[in-house]
Amino acid sequence: MVVDSVITGEGEAVSQNHADVIIVGAGHNGLTAGSYLAKAGLSVLVVEATDKVGGMTSTNPVIAAAPDHRINEGAMDASLIRNTKIIEELELATKFGLREVALDPIYAALGADGASLCIYKDAERTADEIRQFSSSDARAFLELANAMDAVARIVIPYMNTNPVRPLAGGSLTGVLKAALRPKRLGPLARYLAASHAEAIDEHFTHPLVKAPLAALPCFVPMSEDGTGWALMFFGLHHHSGVARFVGGTGAITDALGRCFAAAGGKVRFDAVVDEVLVTGGRATGIRLEGGEELRARAVITTNNVKVALTDMLPDGALPEAMAERVKYIPTDSTNGASFKVDVALSGRLQLTQHQAQRTDDVDLRVPGLVYGTFEDHVNAWAACARGEMPDPLAGVAVIPTAADPTQAPDGQDTFWFWTGIAPAHPHVPWEDQAEATADRAIAHASKFIDGFDTLTIARQVMTPPKFEERFRSPDGNVYHVDPTATRFGPLRPTAGLAGYKTPIEGLFISGGGTHPSAGICGVPGQLAAKVVLKSLKGAADAPGPASGAVSTNAGDNGHVSTADRARAFAASRR
Repeated sequence: MVVDSVITGEGEAVSQNHADVIIVGAGHNGLTAGSYLAKAGLSVLVVEATDKVGGMTSTNPVIAAAPDHRINEGAMDASLIRNTKIIEELELATKFGLREVALDPIYAALGADGASLCIYKDAERTADEIRQFSSSDARAFLELANAMDAVARIVIPYMNTNPVRPLAGGSLTGVLKAALRPKRLGPLARYLAASHAEAIDEHFTHPLVKAPLAALPCFVPMSEDGTGWALMFFGLHHHSGVARFVGGTGAITDALGRCFAAAGGKVRFDAVVDEVLVTGGRATGIRLEGGEELRARAVITTNNVKVALTDMLPDGALPEAMAERVKYIPTDSTNGASFKVDVALSGRLQLTQHQAQRTDDVDLRVPGLVYGTFEDHVNAWAACARGEMPDPLAGVAVIPTAADPTQAPDGQDTFWFWTGIAPAHPHVPWEDQAEATADRAIAHASKFIDGFDTLTIARQVMTPPKFEERFRSPDGNVYHVDPTATRFGPLRPTAGLAGYKTPIEGLFISGGGTHPSAGICGVPGQLAAKVVLKSLKGAADAPGPASGAVSTNAGDNGHVSTADRARAFAASRR
């Protein structure tokens, strides 16, 4: 939804065509960065290409035949942001209406025979569930959980730290804590050296245990060496849990929008950026489609980083070597891409067979659902490499309205199926097989979930080309940059750009293609804001602002200058 309290084009920053900082993109990273900067006292303008805040965290009524069913267009679960202090620091829950529903169990694997296995936040409880199927698998899972807990103690502090200055954020503390548990490090080494598939096949035996281990961290081709690191997914989830926002994922950007507006920030909608203006090696603003120019002392791009650094910069703006490097930022190197089906339903889906076999009070409608096998996932990655469509598609399904009924009319559901293991470049063009692929996906889901045949109102099918069109993300890559091991930390999105700065003075990058990752995280926006504040503080005593930008000097009205406010805020954050 459009947040009523977000100014849409009449504020001072817009009418005067200047601001201290212009941010490209009103997704959750853009609004996070904007909120921190506006709270520091800077004038901040966010420009958004569409008519709503949200980006890949949007929740909108996109199915025309079901206008009261709200669809999560991109992301679904909130997990990474729970490892940060963003919600607390920006008072999103206490002041700006953000509510969430914690999931426990987080996921449930469904067997063809009606059996189900739940993955809980607590690793011991998950092991107890696994023990019903295999005692050896339960022991192996605890070994995995302990090993990945050691990873989490390192990764979480590093995740919240500028990747080129890791010791500044307490990462060393995480390393020391991990070192105090040396028994966990031996198994960890074995997991990290193996492929994702090998790590699962070597340690686990029961099909219902192997399935979620294959399905949930589906980032990279699972048979390639060195992909076992993806299993740290479980360490992060056991550490912080998973939640869903009431109102859908768009609730986070709605709350951020209210926070941003309360701090004095402005959002301009339907503002498509044609070019970042660069004068004398410095970013001085942006040019919109149509030719209008907006000036600023700093520009942050939070849209797809490859698009920002290749399509939105004038020729020659980047040093030649860096210009070549950004062209190779990978968006299709895994051969896998996103395919999604959203369904609006006139009633409630049920898991009749599987629910009947539960002996506890778990409602299987609520957690994320996995019903593809380990073999399905291995075969799907192999099919993508050949440019063929996997059958069945291996992914994750969610009934969003089970945890949050507000997303549809009373007694009705929405259904969300997503896979990241669909061919990025299939031999048969996507437009020629999208609907048939969706038919097969729903037919497969119907083997486990009852009601599609009688309750379906209408559906939306999202292919990689449609993701690219909707979110301006090359190859429809929802991660912005391929989430391979060589594109994290100091190498995300590429060497020399990991610290949010660019070689162009005044131009900064953020968004899911920067450290630490995509997903509902917010850290790229938070950390980029800190870098911008430090940069503006360093420039406070420099000659006047770029031509057309707002002055940073206190005028006759006696107001404290924005540079002084930036300096004070940056000092308070050290």
